[in-house]
Amino acid sequence: MSLLSLNLKSLASEAFCLDSIIQDKSKLLQPSLDSVLTYKNQHIVDGLMSGLDIDLKIAEQLFEDGLIWLWYCNNHRSEGCRTIDDPILILDEVWHTFILYTPFYVKFCQTYFGDYLHHMPTLLDHDNSLPKHDQAHYLKRKKVQLETIFELLGRDVFIRWYHEYPVIFDRKKILKLRKK
Repeated sequence: MSLLSLNLKSLASEAFCLDSIIQDKSKLLQPSLDSVLTYKNQHIVDGLMSGLDIDLKIAEQLFEDGLIWLWYCNNHRSEGCRTIDDPILILDEVWHTFILYTPFYVKFCQTYFGDYLHHMPTLLDHDNSLPKHDQAHYLKRKKVQLETIFELLGRDVFIRWYHEYPVIFDRKKILKLRKK
């Protein structure tokens, strides 16, 4: 399915999913998370520190969480539940930073996943202004995503992403952390 053939109604009713962008899923590799976490790149860590007012330890943890998110997005079990929303918004900052280092990002994706993982923002803001049927659909998808993250990534990552990061890295705090 090409991006052009997606109808506008489906785009308006749910978050854009990475599954729609990956053209040939047969090329994707399914490495272990431990394998992906062996990847190190000080340039990306430095990029996080130059873009955000954070220290080395936090930048390293965020980069590791970015790698975890990319692994999660490549995992077939996460299909249909790959939305970055407010609690894990900081992961989007990490992904943006990694993508800016294009040669490193492309090589990482090809090495670990066999193809480039595209980034696409969520096209609809899921808030209380949605009609009730859309809210219910969003909440159902969100529940599945939370359960899948817990199952695939474990308790520690789940707690960090959904209990710690929303406090440390809410929308306003991310904006304040960005260096001008």
